[in-house]
Amino acid sequence: MSPPPGYVAYGAQNQGGYGSFQNVRGIARTIGILIMILIPVQVISLIVFNSVRQKANDLLNGNLTDSEFKNSIGTSGVVSVVSSGLMLAIAVLTVIWMFRMAKNQRELGRAGTWGPGWAVGGWFVPPCVLYVVPYLMLRDLWKSSDPDSNPDWRSNRVGAIVHLWWVLFGLVPILFLTVTFSSFDLTSKTTDQRARDFDKSANITILSNAVSIATAVVYLLLVRQLTARHAQTTNES
Repeated sequence: MSPPPGYVAYGAQNQGGYGSFQNVRGIARTIGILIMILIPVQVISLIVFNSVRQKANDLLNGNLTDSEFKNSIGTSGVVSVVSSGLMLAIAVLTVIWMFRMAKNQRELGRAGTWGPGWAVGGWFVPPCVLYVVPYLMLRDLWKSSDPDSNPDWRSNRVGAIVHLWWVLFGLVPILFLTVTFSSFDLTSKTTDQRARDFDKSANITILSNAVSIATAVVYLLLVRQLTARHAQTTNES
């Protein structure tokens, strides 16, 4: 009997028993490294923000000059730029990671509702901020990546880590956006007015940053767990 298309002998320079399977471990490892850099940066951002909040109080109490307050805001901005850059890199690699798993999903004969193209387009489907399609796609990938699955892979259970990630990444931030937009003001303000607004919104901002840190930790676990089960299913070394 002839071997199936794409089959290579065990031990060949390939990630699994089928040459058409795409490697996911390498890119998942890079995502993990970036997340482990992002988490301390986010912690630093939280510490810096709390410091700026104190300086806002000092300014309002007359214990700090305008220039000193503006400098502290600048420092906070630099940390935010670094954090945003890391998150952008993680987002791009996540798209590639999901795309490869979706391609493997088809090779396994477990094509889900959301094909490889949705790994890109799903992030831009309204309502974008809820990220419903990426969540549903990760559910599909989790189910189809079960190495012990029976033919009815769609009936497999989804790991709680997938649901937790979506709650923290897609649902909870909506509350923070609602509060932020309700207090958004385009009018020009004096330094004192900016300091008052800064102090007023500090609690919600600190809570939002704390949720972002928790989300990063949960996503790190999600990437590791889903990659491990997917690699085991595709026999990736």
